[in-house]
Amino acid sequence: MRIAGILLCLLLSLAAFGQESKNEIGFTIGAELIPDRTSGGETVGVGNSIIFGANYARHLTGDHTRLYLEFPFTAAPSHAVRTADTNSTPNLATLYVVPSLRVKFASNHTISPWISAGFGYGLYEGNRFLANDNPNPHRRNSSGTAQFGVGADMRTGLKVLFPISLRGEFRDFYTIANPEYGGPVSGYGQHNLVLTGGFVIHF
Repeated sequence: MRIAGILLCLLLSLAAFGQESKNEIGFTIGAELIPDRTSGGETVGVGNSIIFGANYARHLTGDHTRLYLEFPFTAAPSHAVRTADTNSTPNLATLYVVPSLRVKFASNHTISPWISAGFGYGLYEGNRFLANDNPNPHRRNSSGTAQFGVGADMRTGLKVLFPISLRGEFRDFYTIANPEYGGPVSGYGQHNLVLTGGFVIHF
């Protein structure tokens, strides 16, 4: 009985804390689109990949219009690479971790649009071996990454210990460095477009 009472008090305390909604964790899934590039005189086409996201955010200030510090983390496991150049990686994976500031408008309404921007880390990872079976000398390529995003959260009234809302978002992860497909890529920087949707837990 004593243990049950302690657990009940703990749950009630967590529920009361959750009403403040100072923190949130979002989980999203969607697609990443990478535009075609040119490498070694050959056009490199990059297929779309499923992408998974997790995002922790902390409410800093504001009521109707709120400012958040957020840490979006996204990873796409497999973009198919299409090119006539056999000195290229067959697949490309991406990962981004970009601390950002997010401004949410109409926070007390059912639908709350928001904008986000920040700067952090990006990683491109190719296959261990190139299409010609030679070792890939540029398998991993890190880069400073800027993030620009827009989206909207929708209240649902759903609550499983903590309130849950729905989220749709579009983000552009712009890497300063180009990905390596087995050789240098023409041009500067790379736009990586991410369209996702999911849910957010508020606590």
